[in-house]
Amino acid sequence: MSPPASRERFIHRASMITLALTVLAAAAATVIPWLGPVRQPMDLVVPPFACLVFLGLLVTLVRRPDWVLDIMRIALLTGLLALAAPAWFYTWKAAATPGVQLVAIYPPVAPLLLALMVMVMIYLPARQAMTVVVLCWLLVALPVLVYLLLHPQELRTPRGADLLMAYGPVFVLVVVLLPVQRGLTGRIQHLVSEQARIEAMANHDPLTRLHNRRFGEQVLQDMLTRHVAAGVVMFDLDRFKAINDTHGHPVGDLVLEQVAQRCQDLVRKDACLARWGGEEFLVAVWDVDAEGLQRLAERLRAAIAELSIGPVPEVNASFGIAVIQPDDSLRGLLQRVDQALYRAKQQGGNVVAW
Repeated sequence: MSPPASRERFIHRASMITLALTVLAAAAATVIPWLGPVRQPMDLVVPPFACLVFLGLLVTLVRRPDWVLDIMRIALLTGLLALAAPAWFYTWKAAATPGVQLVAIYPPVAPLLLALMVMVMIYLPARQAMTVVVLCWLLVALPVLVYLLLHPQELRTPRGADLLMAYGPVFVLVVVLLPVQRGLTGRIQHLVSEQARIEAMANHDPLTRLHNRRFGEQVLQDMLTRHVAAGVVMFDLDRFKAINDTHGHPVGDLVLEQVAQRCQDLVRKDACLARWGGEEFLVAVWDVDAEGLQRLAERLRAAIAELSIGPVPEVNASFGIAVIQPDDSLRGLLQRVDQALYRAKQQGGNVVAW
């Protein structure tokens, strides 16, 4: 699997888990107010609304995984609104109602703001992330901090000090760590890409850009281990030495490149086409029977025979094919298909033999 694909799968899985946990948290926040003696209107509206939105986003993500970034951006906006609404409502209520203290009525949502910042780091580009972080602080933290600074008696309470730390120094720490996290993520992605590049070089033939024998043997061993219906096609260009001797090695290399490209266009995407060595190639095909394997080999043989490459008017290849048996070993399978290829050569070439 390529690194981009792996990263996309990780993001999708992480998004599923995040939305599922958010739904559970919103559901708990919906139930808790009903268990207390006093029910605040905001607590009866925001959590159920957020729960329904997040549940809808989770269902949508299950059905449309390719929408993951758009879905998570909507989730971020919903989370921001769900935090900003109580911040402004309860601050206004405490400021406007004599005898009411913010530290007594403000819901325990301060940790959720930090969780929202983590989501911002993951799902938004760096420049957008910084803008959203500032916006979150202005909409959620600023009204609470201003109220606490204007009411020192509440600021000195344990709850007031907790809100001051969460919306002040801790929030600043998250903002400082944001570019550090971005740098680490970029470094990790660079290392993953470099590893993928090295693996691609180790598994591919530099001339034809096909898989090499090392990778082909790994695929064959995987087929043998899984005991699935599969088959092998091995073919060798006829009289290739004469092409090199007559026209030179650059022309011979061009013939190999053109044959590889033509065959690559004809095999299935899940098949493994490898340069086995010299002018010899191998195709490992999943989920195929004898008849399907025969058709593939004949199609490749005919396609190669139609090629006219530079000064070489005609190119032919001999084919050996074998269906993988339950008791096959890698060595035994290669011996069988190699013997089939030898029989095709004995018949004059440009034929398919079992």
